[in-house]
Amino acid sequence: MISKKLISQLRQSAVVALFGVLSAGSASAALLDAFSNGGFEGYTGNTNSFNSATPPGWTTTAGTPDVFNSGTTMNDFVWVPSSTGGDFLHGIGWDGRAGSPYVESALQVGLAGLVIGQQYEISFEQSISNSAFSSGGGYWEVVFGDESHSSAFMNLPTLGTAATWAWQTMIFTAESAIQTLEVIAHSNPATSALRADLGIDSFFLGDPGTNPDNPDTPPTNDVPEPFSLALVGIGLAGIAMARRKKLAR
Repeated sequence: MISKKLISQLRQSAVVALFGVLSAGSASAALLDAFSNGGFEGYTGNTNSFNSATPPGWTTTAGTPDVFNSGTTMNDFVWVPSSTGGDFLHGIGWDGRAGSPYVESALQVGLAGLVIGQQYEISFEQSISNSAFSSGGGYWEVVFGDESHSSAFMNLPTLGTAATWAWQTMIFTAESAIQTLEVIAHSNPATSALRADLGIDSFFLGDPGTNPDNPDTPPTNDVPEPFSLALVGIGLAGIAMARRKKLAR
């Protein structure tokens, strides 16, 4: 005879497993509402020039970043489209520039709606081009609140070429309900006089694992996982067995 306690436990297991399946199936991209224009679109000027511009939603904080795209070919630049296409932000990293470091950066201020202690994903694509000006490799630094992470280092490609766009994924923990976001271009090593011409695009800020464009993000569980289905099956089978035994008395 199956005890009432075991029946209760089986029912609870089935409900918990079913809830997990339903929750997974309803998961979707959760971009932070306060964040805007991760595609760096909306600039209406000349993208085939050093335009010293940032697209809507972004503000220049250092140097003179530019809005480029795959059609930016002046001064021997060659860029290929990112996976999302369109415009992207170009930044110069020149940490060892004679006289003073020169790094270009852009930011968004007052991103509200954050939950203190909650983790957030920042993911984006990055590339580097070798033009008539470039002389070294580099990386992007992302500062969110008081926390900072650096992307993977990109080596300088052959003159007249650009590196394939590569995804970067970072996890930050909110320390305040409102934080500032900044992206900074760097060359490496910092003591050199090497200049890096970097691109950044497809920027995402939201719940971890919910960026639909990032191939490094696990797919949304629209189909229940085998383990979850097994739990549901065990729970329902146990309930059915208990009912049959009760009716057979």
